[in-house]
Amino acid sequence: MALRPSFALGATSITALLFSLSACSSGSDSDSSFVIRTANESVAASTQIAISGRNVAFLAAEATTGPGGTDFNTDGDKDDSIAVVLNVTSDSETVLNVATNRLAWIGSELYLVVDEATDEVDWSNDADPTDIVLLHWNATAPAVIDFVDELSSTGLQMVAIGANLFYTTGDPTPAGALQSNLNVISSAAPLVTTMIPTQDLADDLSPRIVFEDEGLIFLALDETVEGRDLNADTDPTDTAVLALLDGTGVLGVIRNVELALSSDQGPFRARVSGTLDWDVGFLVSEDAQGTTNFNDFTKPAAGLSPSWQAPQCLTDEDGDTNDSILFFLEFAAWNTNPVTSPPRNTGLVGKDKIAIANGFIATISQESHEGTCDLNGDNDTNDDVVRWTQIVPGLDPILPLNAVANIRALFDVPGGTHGLAELGTRFVIVVSEADELEDINGAGGQTLNLVAWLLPSTVANPWDFTHSNTPTFVGTGWLNEQPDRSRLGVALEERVNGVNINSHIPAVPGEDVDTIDSVPTFPSFTSNTVLGFPGVAIASDSDNAGIVVAGGFGFYRVSEAEDARDWNSDGDENDFVLWRTSLSQSVSTYMGSHNSLSRLSIFVNPKENPAGGAYIATENQEGVGGLDLNGDGDANDLVLRYFEF
Repeated sequence: MALRPSFALGATSITALLFSLSACSSGSDSDSSFVIRTANESVAASTQIAISGRNVAFLAAEATTGPGGTDFNTDGDKDDSIAVVLNVTSDSETVLNVATNRLAWIGSELYLVVDEATDEVDWSNDADPTDIVLLHWNATAPAVIDFVDELSSTGLQMVAIGANLFYTTGDPTPAGALQSNLNVISSAAPLVTTMIPTQDLADDLSPRIVFEDEGLIFLALDETVEGRDLNADTDPTDTAVLALLDGTGVLGVIRNVELALSSDQGPFRARVSGTLDWDVGFLVSEDAQGTTNFNDFTKPAAGLSPSWQAPQCLTDEDGDTNDSILFFLEFAAWNTNPVTSPPRNTGLVGKDKIAIANGFIATISQESHEGTCDLNGDNDTNDDVVRWTQIVPGLDPILPLNAVANIRALFDVPGGTHGLAELGTRFVIVVSEADELEDINGAGGQTLNLVAWLLPSTVANPWDFTHSNTPTFVGTGWLNEQPDRSRLGVALEERVNGVNINSHIPAVPGEDVDTIDSVPTFPSFTSNTVLGFPGVAIASDSDNAGIVVAGGFGFYRVSEAEDARDWNSDGDENDFVLWRTSLSQSVSTYMGSHNSLSRLSIFVNPKENPAGGAYIATENQEGVGGLDLNGDGDANDLVLRYFEF
């Protein structure tokens, strides 16, 4: 197989990008000794994969494991998802034979959410085999599965943070003030449960877990369950009133934010800003919060600057109470005194994404929800635009950046960011020329989706679209954030600069000759003013690159059809394959056949320096008739493959 050159965009022109770096495609490589192994069971496309250190847990599919399927838990059917544990170092495999809904690790302790009716076992031994229960397993005692507790049937039910597991019990909530249904377990005592108290002096609370971000837990309170008004809007009918909990230890206390969420599906954001402190963003429903118009242009809400309204919208008015409005709070100050440091209304409508960088908070705003305001000055009100404002302390006035030239229309790019991302202290966006009605790069059209960045400040600096000293523009059809926000994953489009980046070296018959592909890049800031795009000269799946940066490597999904190359040597160019690139050595390595699922290319634990990883491979992409990778007698499965870093 041909070598794949690596490149770096940021300090040079794209026409001078392709300098050859050692890039192996198979066999022993200099970046690491990755050995790929395959689990014996097949999986569903949506299987959960949970990793802790060298332990990998996943859900195997009974229906497709073995000819005619396999009844692992002997319940008389073959349609369950069964928990399996692998060790990437010893290559050991343990089938737990329990039908499982969700998995979570705290250290070497594995916890399972199990529906007794599906597993057909009365795990709680209460003569009622219909409970949702929490079970425990440890690799040092593989024959033992412990019953821990009954679970609530709503919300995420459990979330693991460091050495602690938080879960919502299904047993009756202890009655009375300061009590809750939220419990915590420590890996030091994996079967001992402790109730998390609240700050509610009136009665007990039964929150459901809806999200966790950087150690902060977002909870939703249902007034119809509690039977009382929890957000001071005079009605007891709201089903998602926000509460927060410091999840970095076992001593946190639940506090009600007293604001009704637009959706308990988010978006949410909590960015660590200090010891036991976060900048927190969420969307509040005007309708649920007492039909309050938080973005009334003619009567700005309390706390907004007198010049809060964008000057291009002085004659416009939002007269409804149907919007979702961005709020923020500074956790430590609010948790200490919510009167002097309350949650703050930014007045900005929001959807899909919240980003926080350099002390500023941003969201995606629909112009159509801002009355009749054309925020970005393109003579229509149909765009989704980026808006941002400073996270001011206490009761200081809120003033968003309003310059029409800086409010850009976003492209809802695949990859999970919706066109708004964080990279260190900066915001990165993907701007739609078509929605902006602007030829941003001067190429004579309005068809590109271009990457831009901004270091937010109180000064209306323009978004920077040029990423080198030449300058150079970058377009993308896929972008994601990495969990630590130190890099992005970007599928860089050839069409923006008209260069065939993935041409084969050396040239081969039938090689790629077009400039319509996208190549995987792993952007970071090479200086305070240059966003660099180190990448690999190979065609990723343009709108499903699945880029993951972990352990000093970039992993990504490659399309043989787009790269015009049979990378797995099976006689066709119709497959998707997995590659990795060492970010320190610029060595790129073929790892095997992959999949076309809309998921990340590999799975790791983003909260640890990874020791093990896993990915899903499609057996039928290996040659005519496929290849039985897991040895179960057919070649039609999705299988789990795993490796040690």
